This record gives sequence, structure tokens and C-alpha cells, in this order.
Amino acid sequence: MREGRGSTAAALLLALQAFGLPASAAGDDALEQVFQVAPDASVEIEILSGKIVVKAIDANEVRVRAKSGIEVEGSSRRVSLRAQSTGWFPWGRGTETDLEVEVPRKSRIAARIVNGGIKAEGVEGELVLRAANGGIEVKGAPRRAQLETMNAGIKFEGDHSEVVAKALNGEIELRGVGGEVEAGTVSGRIRVEGEEIERAVLRTMSGEIELDSSLAKGARVEARSYSGRVRLRLPEDTSARFDVQSVSGGIRSEFASSLADDESGSGSWLHGPGHRRSFVVGDGDARIEIESFSGGVEIEEGGR
Repeated sequence: MREGRGSTAAALLLALQAFGLPASAAGDDALEQVFQVAPDASVEIEILSGKIVVKAIDANEVRVRAKSGIEVEGSSRRVSLRAQSTGWFPWGRGTETDLEVEVPRKSRIAARIVNGGIKAEGVEGELVLRAANGGIEVKGAPRRAQLETMNAGIKFEGDHSEVVAKALNGEIELRGVGGEVEAGTVSGRIRVEGEEIERAVLRTMSGEIELDSSLAKGARVEARSYSGRVRLRLPEDTSARFDVQSVSGGIRSEFASSLADDESGSGSWLHGPGHRRSFVVGDGDARIEIESFSGGVEIEEGGR
């Protein structure tokens, strides 16, 4: 008789999963569920505390695994995952939730967590990730990513990806970027590596800025640090006009200026603190603006 009841319960669980209903409705906090979806389906995730792990797979499925209560809604175009609420306001309270989601590579992911981190791997669609008190780590080839944290760092490794990354207190490290890139933090270092950047805006109040990249024709780059060194490493064939200012640090360039009346035109040069320098390298089609109030500026030749 017990065996019969067990078979009935198993059959009920399978039926719930097949129709896209929460497996937790069967009375078990642990959840495993699979949705058949479109290759570019949207996946939305919201939890209060715990961790979120998103992995891309070569299948048109969204596979969900969680260790505590999750409310799930899904269709072929959209899957929504949210932590179960215990109060009137859904973000007021909640339990610790460890959530792992496998998604199609081209899907669009929007994930938010208050206390905990987010990891995403292999996604090639668009990413919108926000973590208040936890880090964000991305590895893959998303075409576009928007990443925001408050009290932790951001690490991103893409493939010619466009990225907007913002942190309140934390370092930002972006690799494999291209096109348009924006990175800003109040306290923390910013490091960017890429190719064929068309537009870059890099700003920090307290921390160093490093950019190692080639530039697209007509690129625009802005790098500003109130307290910290600014270092650019650019290819030898860079063509750009530079406007550089350092209030209490020197300015050093390994590029020779093409301005005929510039005394530094014969090779690399160095100027002491309190200078603003404008100079042209090559034909000067790109425009680069650099400001550092407390910290030097270094422009190196031989980047990517």
C-alpha cells in the first residue's frame, strides 16, 4: 500500500513539472523544474538572500534548481523566478535561497539580489544583473551587459561585449569588451581591456583607472579620477587627439606629438604636476580626455 502511495506522489510531481507549475506546490521546498522555451527567451530572477548562478546550455530549456521556496511562472517566451514572500512587502523578508538556473545561450537574463552574489557563465544574450551586497562575476560572450553593485566588486570577461558597470564601493574589472563601455565607482580601481572601443567613459572618485585597448576610428574616450593614477596603454598605430590634465601628478607619454610647435614632438616626454597638455598622435581622428586631480597620468605605447 505504501508503495502505491509513493508511485502516485511521484506521478503527481512529474505532472506538475510538465505543466510548468511549481514543484514546491507538492509540499517539498527543494525544487527541480524544466521549461521548454524559445532560444531567446527572457529569464527574470529576484531573491532577497543567497546566491544566483546562471549557466548557458546548448538546449532550448530553462532548468531550475533551488534549495528553498521559489515561486515559478513560465511560458515559452518568459520564465520568472522569485523567492517566496512572508510579508506584505515582497522584499521585506525572505529565506536564504541558493538558485541555479541553466538557460539557452541566446536568452536574456535579468537578475536581482539584495544579500548575495550573482555568477553568469556562457550567456550570449543580454544581461542585466544587480546585487546590493554581493559581487557579480560574468564569463562568456554576452552582446550587452548592465551590471550594478553597491558594496562589492564586478568581474567581467566577454568577447567584444558592450558593458555598463557601476559600483558604489568595489573594484571593476572588465575584459574582452568592445563598442561602448562605461564603468563608474566611488571607491575602487577600474581596469578595462578590450578591442576596437568606440566610446569609453571611466570614472572613479578614489582609485586608479587602467585602459588597455585598441580604438575604433573616431572613438571617444573619457577617463577621470579624483584620487588615483590614470594609465592608458594603446597600440603604436593609435590616431588620436589628447587633452590631459593632472593637478598634483605628472604627465608622461610614450607617444610623440605631431604638433610642429610642441617641444615634445621628437619622442616620449614627461611634464611635472599642474599641467594641462593637448597633443595629437597620428591623424588625430579619435578624441581622448583624461583628468586626474591627485595622481599622475601615463600614456603607454604598445597596447592591444
